[in-house]
Amino acid sequence: MIDVYGMSSPNVVKITIMLEELGLTYRQHHVNVFAGEQYQAEFLKISPNNKVPVIVDADGPEERPLAVFESGAILIYLAEKSGRLLPARGARRASVLEWLMLQLTGVGPMFGQLVHFTRYAPAGHEYSLQRYTSEVRRLLGVLEQRLSQSAFLGAEEYSIADVATWPWIRTASTIYPWLVQAGAAGDALGEWPALSRWFRGIAARPAVERGVASGERFLERDKAAFGSADPDAFDRFFNRGKYAR
Repeated sequence: MIDVYGMSSPNVVKITIMLEELGLTYRQHHVNVFAGEQYQAEFLKISPNNKVPVIVDADGPEERPLAVFESGAILIYLAEKSGRLLPARGARRASVLEWLMLQLTGVGPMFGQLVHFTRYAPAGHEYSLQRYTSEVRRLLGVLEQRLSQSAFLGAEEYSIADVATWPWIRTASTIYPWLVQAGAAGDALGEWPALSRWFRGIAARPAVERGVASGERFLERDKAAFGSADPDAFDRFFNRGKYAR
């Protein structure tokens, strides 16, 4: 049994999709980040960076429970545990890891910053919106170029690079106004046809549908947590105001 600690986030949906792809049994535990549960001592023992997702594998190495934090590390751990979705060696493994790292160091941070400045920042941040919109569009172009040459990101086979990236494209398509408008007109990703083909193909995978449904269960809890949060809770969550370092 694997315990998954999370909230409604693309980084958490990566993990529920991965677990569904592998057919591993798991339980979900909601972390109320607006109530500061990520800073509790017990949670910090398994996630020192006070972030979700984090998993605890009761059947870890040497038959001992193992906690793993950071979504990329979790995906690699689960892939190696199961022997699936990550080649064991050689050029194919290197390619999958390259595209996984692009998601972890580029797509996730840049897309996440644009979500923040689109939804949560106070007025007066036009430069930030322009900066991150430009970077997101650049990264979409990088993904388009790759997928115009390859069926999937890492190689010709579905891998953890695709599992990691797909939820961020899904979130972007439903949050960024310019993609929402394109979606209303037909296809949010129509400007990037190879990316659109890839996205639709992965969305149709039964395990992905189940993984997204698991993420929606976190979302229902988050809606209640979000609705009861006061300004101080948001300042703590965003590390601003009196919580700024």
